Amino acid sequence: MDEDRKAISQRVEAQVGVRPPEALLDVWTGVRPVDDDGDVYVYGPDEIAERNLAYEVPEYAPGLLLIGNDGGGDGLFVATNDPDPEVVLIDLGAVGTSDGTRAGRLSVLAAEGFRSIDSTEDARLEAAAGPIDVLVTHRPGVKAVMEMRKLLHLSLPISALTAADAQFPMVVLTDVYYAKYGEAISQLNMRYQCLAVRPHVAA
Repeated sequence: MDEDRKAISQRVEAQVGVRPPEALLDVWTGVRPVDDDGDVYVYGPDEIAERNLAYEVPEYAPGLLLIGNDGGGDGLFVATNDPDPEVVLIDLGAVGTSDGTRAGRLSVLAAEGFRSIDSTEDARLEAAAGPIDVLVTHRPGVKAVMEMRKLLHLSLPISALTAADAQFPMVVLTDVYYAKYGEAISQLNMRYQCLAVRPHVAA
């Protein structure tokens, strides 16, 4: 187990440029297994580099590591210089522009299956009765776009999201209500982690 742990740590450090925290290695190696029945998703060692590069974390949030998402548009970020860092929830559409919300120590959250984050997110979304905008945070694949078009009832052409010059984050729905689209957003984020929501601000 120690050799596996060391190999995983070295591989991730080579890919991301930072050593993963000990508490995250505990999750990855099964020292502290996480119940994955909730909405919170912790990235594995084979996908963490891709996610951090997709959201340009090294550029916009140096010193932080994106380790997962809450299923509702917020990323789980941790400081890279702490063996048991505090998890901070930051909107994936606002990386580098928000300090986020502190959720607790990674070891404590992992031990309780991240249920407190699930509860906080549910309460936050229920309270968000006002209109929202829905954003695509990074270029999705064709399959993801087709599912988005179906579940979110988009008339947007596939090429608008997959073109090489497409700019992200991109607003795909504006001035709508979470109650109508929340289930679809959660389903899409469980599969593709590519949507974020923000309060709609009238022009």
